[in-house]
Amino acid sequence: MSLPYDATSILQRDGADIIGAAHRMGLDVDVPSCDGWTMGDLIWHVSGVWTFWRFVVKNDVTTEEELSKYPEIPRVADGMLLDWASTALNGLHAVLTSTPPHKEVWTWAGNADVWWIRRRMCQETAVHRWDSEQVTGDPYEIWSLVAADGIDEFLNVFAPGHRTEPLPGTVHLHCTDTSPEENGEWMIHSLDERSIEVERTHAKGDAAIRGTANDLLLWLWGRDAGPVEILGDGALAANLRAGYDGS
Repeated sequence: MSLPYDATSILQRDGADIIGAAHRMGLDVDVPSCDGWTMGDLIWHVSGVWTFWRFVVKNDVTTEEELSKYPEIPRVADGMLLDWASTALNGLHAVLTSTPPHKEVWTWAGNADVWWIRRRMCQETAVHRWDSEQVTGDPYEIWSLVAADGIDEFLNVFAPGHRTEPLPGTVHLHCTDTSPEENGEWMIHSLDERSIEVERTHAKGDAAIRGTANDLLLWLWGRDAGPVEILGDGALAANLRAGYDGS
């Protein structure tokens, strides 16, 4: 697997911006796009994710038995949390850039490779950078190339393993700001808890959802970043967004 963008550089930049936002705004302020979370909760979440995947790559984890050695880490005190997060981010970036990208590793989607983790960590961090900027009030938009790939990852990696029910119809997703070469369109023929049948093509579905790549990606992840146009079966579109056991 290869990516049309430098995932590790974007990960490092966006992660540093999340930590910077927490430095400016404090840890007690609420994050409006993450219901019930403070900035401290957001920092603890992303640093935990960074720490976990660093462990997987650094320790060559390929089995559930090896994964069971991951230590439970109690929440770090607020006075140390931002330093902890910086260490976690830098450690993850270092291990991802120093490990061969095609090295096999365990993932929750089945054994994959370090490319998979580079992509997942870039995407996770980009979305949470957007969350952090909702606190600061600074406008931020995920680069269309990254966001379009995030939509593809959401559909092909996340969605099939997290659906709670089959998608009762066909849906077309259309990015309005990607180039023809980036092919920001997806036609979902079927989707359930086991698999997805999706094509990167323009076609008519029971519902169509249109918007910028940034807005579509964040909409799929339960955020309202900007206007998303829904044509056809609105209940079906809502089902695509809501039919999961987590996000």
